[in-house]
Amino acid sequence: MKNTSKFYKVSDKKSLTTFSQFTSSFSEAFLQVFNLQRNILELKTLHKATKIIMSIMLIATIGSFIFGADYTFSGWVGLITGIAVVLNLILVDQGRLTNYSWGILGCVVWLIIAINNRLIGDIASQSFYLIMQFVGLYVWHHQINKQSNKEELTSRSFTWLNGLFWLVITFIIYFIVLFFSKKLNGTQIYLDASLLPLGIVGQVLMTYGYRSQWIAWITLDIVNIIIWYNQLQIVSPASTSMFVLQIIMLINSLYGLYLWYYGQQKNH
Repeated sequence: MKNTSKFYKVSDKKSLTTFSQFTSSFSEAFLQVFNLQRNILELKTLHKATKIIMSIMLIATIGSFIFGADYTFSGWVGLITGIAVVLNLILVDQGRLTNYSWGILGCVVWLIIAINNRLIGDIASQSFYLIMQFVGLYVWHHQINKQSNKEELTSRSFTWLNGLFWLVITFIIYFIVLFFSKKLNGTQIYLDASLLPLGIVGQVLMTYGYRSQWIAWITLDIVNIIIWYNQLQIVSPASTSMFVLQIIMLINSLYGLYLWYYGQQKNH
């Protein structure tokens, strides 16, 4: 019988080395994402047009909070969510790594609001987004380090066959979420059930730098505008801030679509 002990020792050593390398890379990515100096620098070096859009979005977010006059805990959480999401989206538009610091904060506070409003699909979506923030910061950090341009992620495209695959995945997940939303007596279940599948597709494509993510985000933003308009009619927690936020997110998605499809090509 052959002596396999040496093989297993070598395999274990390789596994430990690989895990150690992953841990080291992830730690480096995490520290870069939450590095205060890098966060400030990446905001300061945004394009002029991006800064103008960011300012408008922040003013609209704060203005909707004041106009809504909801100074409860949920109202303040809604304001924090809005600011975090705006900064996250703006940084995603330009492929900046520090978007994930704001993305993690935004996901946590948005999850609190979704729970208070009993939006089952939204709860599932934000839970998924939160997990994917940590996946994304590792992948983006690794990809940016491989590029000649170290400032921002360079976008990629995929084939129509890939697009068909993700379309099928979207519908499968939609019907699964719809089934559970009915069982759990969720709110606006037919619209709400679309949030998770669209979010999964958008987030996965964003994580790996595909331009087509913006099609999923634009569709999701339109659905969210309808959902939060309906919530606004019944004066649900933080509904004013969240409704305005959805409009802001749609505008940003259209701007992101332009930058990832045309802006980077012009810059290069």
